[in-house]
Amino acid sequence: MAETGESGDAGTDKTPEQTMKELVDELYNFRDGYFETHPVEEAGKKQSDVAREMEQTLKKLEENEERFKHKAEFLLLKGRCLNVSPDFSAAAEESLSRAVKLEPGLVEAWNVLGEQYWKRGDLVGARSCFTGALQQKKNKVSLRNLSMVLRQLPAGSSEAHGKQVLESVDMARQAVQLDVTDGTSWHILGNAYVSLFFTCGQNPQFSQQALSAYAKSVSTGHSE
Repeated sequence: MAETGESGDAGTDKTPEQTMKELVDELYNFRDGYFETHPVEEAGKKQSDVAREMEQTLKKLEENEERFKHKAEFLLLKGRCLNVSPDFSAAAEESLSRAVKLEPGLVEAWNVLGEQYWKRGDLVGARSCFTGALQQKKNKVSLRNLSMVLRQLPAGSSEAHGKQVLESVDMARQAVQLDVTDGTSWHILGNAYVSLFFTCGQNPQFSQQALSAYAKSVSTGHSE
């Protein structure tokens, strides 16, 4: 992962927050693009390599903590950094919880905190976080995550489950409407229609809508 100097690139005037945000973004790019720079044979090393990059990024973040004007921004970036791992992180949960208490309008902090609850298996807590983010600002990430969580939440009856799946489809539709060029949103909408197909009588219309959403997902660059 390329290092970023404290003052940013030559000829620019970046704030410490901007510089550190770019550093955390690079960490996610390293994780998500791992096989663009590493052969498939090294798949077994990915998790340890990402963990090493995470530790290096976290160290740089903490070294620059005093330069942040807003504590909540630092806590958000720390939480994001720790969230790069597929496993639950108590430290990430603590940082993100503090961030949203200090600044409730930090939508990204709500979303990442929701992901932490999800990793811990607390689906109700995750739903509350994504809903909290949407109360601050309507955004596609919260809508997509809420769509997925609603399909996983236990329901007291088949009727209640059906309502959750219908709501899941609605959340995914809204995410697509916010950005029709986002392949991930289309993919999640496709998954929601598949759930609707199996939950509500296997109506062929739902399977066709799922296929259409998956086709849109591929055409807009989603690779899964």
